[in-house]
Amino acid sequence: MELNEYIRIIRRRGWIVVLLAALTVGATYGFSKTRVTIYEANVNLTVRPARADWGLSNTVGSLLRSLGGDITTHRFLQKVIDREQLDTTTDDLLNGKTVFVKAEVADFTIAITVRDPSDKIAVLMVNAIANLFKEERDRWNQDQDKRDQIDVEIRDEARYASVYSPKTKINVAAGGIVGALIGTLIVFAMEWLEAGVVRSGEDMDRLGILALGAIPAESGWRR
Repeated sequence: MELNEYIRIIRRRGWIVVLLAALTVGATYGFSKTRVTIYEANVNLTVRPARADWGLSNTVGSLLRSLGGDITTHRFLQKVIDREQLDTTTDDLLNGKTVFVKAEVADFTIAITVRDPSDKIAVLMVNAIANLFKEERDRWNQDQDKRDQIDVEIRDEARYASVYSPKTKINVAAGGIVGALIGTLIVFAMEWLEAGVVRSGEDMDRLGILALGAIPAESGWRR
């Protein structure tokens, strides 16, 4: 189509695209505001062998996932709950998808993530988990030869929690894009259905049909 055809379509049906985009933006914004805000706090632990030995480093790398798995146990998390006097249970933390642990073998780190509706609780809990894990490893090291110890250090304690969900801005932007796409598809479908409909001399010119005559529009009393 020529440029003037696109301009004609935008003038006639552009409001459909704008309307659907506005509706989806409003819907996603309202949906996001009705959701409970979940906050996320993170702490990274560094796990290092006591000496720069290739064999010991490989051993630490192999045990990293096992060490991280010790955190997501009822025994360990019950200690955290008792220490901080939290109003929750280990089932809530594990089955409710509150505590997440990921071992990064490449750089010998364990990433701990806690998600909670309260940003203060998320920060408190993730720091408590990191400190208790370090304390247990330090006690374990006391019974080991110094050359065979595995040191755990907290890179930096969590100071704040960021919003994990809902991502209102992202949801609104995505809703606007989806609405605009749906509106565009509807406009093209309407144009395709009306491609062969003749309503004016312009439509005849567009279709390449020669007009033999024209009936003038009636005005006043119809006969």
